[in-house]
Amino acid sequence: MVGSVRTCPVCEMSASDSSLQTQYRGNSYWFCSTQCEKRFESRPHLYVGDPWHGQSVKQKGEEVVKSHRINLNIVPSPLISDLLVRELEKLMGLKSVRLQGQTIEVTYDLIQISLAEIEKVIETAYGGLKSGIVESLRRGLIHNSEECELDNLGHLTAKNPWNPRG
Repeated sequence: MVGSVRTCPVCEMSASDSSLQTQYRGNSYWFCSTQCEKRFESRPHLYVGDPWHGQSVKQKGEEVVKSHRINLNIVPSPLISDLLVRELEKLMGLKSVRLQGQTIEVTYDLIQISLAEIEKVIETAYGGLKSGIVESLRRGLIHNSEECELDNLGHLTAKNPWNPRG
């Protein structure tokens, strides 16, 4: 199928030139980025349904929009600020990013990216998130909450013939 148009099941972008591929339940899926490939492999039921359970959350077109503030340890220089925002804007599922002083405000679709993944990019590009026990607990609670929400969304249940929505 060289040259055919394939769509990434995570972000729905073209994956026609991509060598990123995985097999799931006897089907091949192609991805536009390693971010999307890893996301799919961690929870394929978010993106692919089946005949017994119906469509997945993503196939139904659902989004789970989240907004959070991420605190940096110091105010980055203008050059670092620009670099950081450019790196964040490359992420699939990030809807908006605003950096003001020591605070980054992000809005994103949890089905495509989590706060933990966003923070990893910040730590790689910039280095320092605000530390301290309160800040670490706050981020840990958010990460745990998002993981539980994704597990719930990815849990397929059998279709109920008596419920038109189920």
